[in-house]
Amino acid sequence: MDRQRALIGPKFRKVLEVFEAKLASVPGVSWTRPKGGYFISLEVPKGCAQRVVALAQEAGIELTPAGATHPYGKDSEDRTIRIAPTFPELAEVGQAAEGVALCVMLAAAEKAA
Repeated sequence: MDRQRALIGPKFRKVLEVFEAKLASVPGVSWTRPKGGYFISLEVPKGCAQRVVALAQEAGIELTPAGATHPYGKDSEDRTIRIAPTFPELAEVGQAAEGVALCVMLAAAEKAA
């Protein structure tokens, strides 16, 4: 487990660092800071998760489907996105996290408008 933690720990730290820098001041956005496991749960403003995933896909960022953390993938508030930074290389994780943050900000701005 120590070897696994050494491989994926920096990736999780990078995602959390980017989210803190880019999303901490965005209303309705929060995320978990896991002590173990393979996922970060990102909560976006109500009604925005599917839009964030679609925007990310358009930008070439692969995310799990919105609501994947809920039974049958049904998130009644359309808020939850599971972030899985374990597979890509660290540099790609940082770029993807930046892209996701931009998608969250855009989706939130669209919803507010």
